Amino acid sequence: MKMPLENLQSVVRCPVCNKKYRMTKMLVLDEDDKRTTLHITCEGCGAASMVFISMGQFGVVSLGLLTDLKQNEARQVFQGEAISSDQVIEAHQFLKQYTGGVEEFI
Repeated sequence: MKMPLENLQSVVRCPVCNKKYRMTKMLVLDEDDKRTTLHITCEGCGAASMVFISMGQFGVVSLGLLTDLKQNEARQVFQGEAISSDQVIEAHQFLKQYTGGVEEFI
């Protein structure tokens, strides 16, 4: 959703302390004609959020999620290679046959 971040600043608030976000703390992670994904850090309380904004049939829809990812970590995730369907099937087959405990993965 190609729109200036200034348009979002007045409507996006921190879900923890309700302070308005500043543009300097907004990082665009992904964007196309109908959607934008942002990482935002609150200057007031330091909480980080991933915000997904899209243009739907009835207007703008947004979803915000608190995250522990820093902006550079979020950027790495979004610039990384997508998981293939073969990788998902391989993981499913492994977990289906796996008999060990979760602590072995840690």
